[in-house]
Amino acid sequence: MTPAKQTKASREWKGYTFEQLVYERAVALARIEVEKEVTAISYDRVKQGNFGMASGLFTRLMGALNYADYIVLLMQLYRHLSPLFKKKKK
Repeated sequence: MTPAKQTKASREWKGYTFEQLVYERAVALARIEVEKEVTAISYDRVKQGNFGMASGLFTRLMGALNYADYIVLLMQLYRHLSPLFKKKKK
């Protein structure tokens, strides 16, 4: 087995200082705490029967549209689907 080739950058890097290690550990612990909170909130929503609709793509999309957008979307949907439901003439 041959040793891994080292690049110039990897040979120059001497590692983290103690202060950098403390900082990186604090950042990692903060991320863990944030994820715990997000998980707890999601669990509460599921427990209450709200399966993530507040953060769903459909809900965000519907909140961003106004009435004119709804009308245009419904007209386009009608134009695409109406031929499927028309009776064929013999």
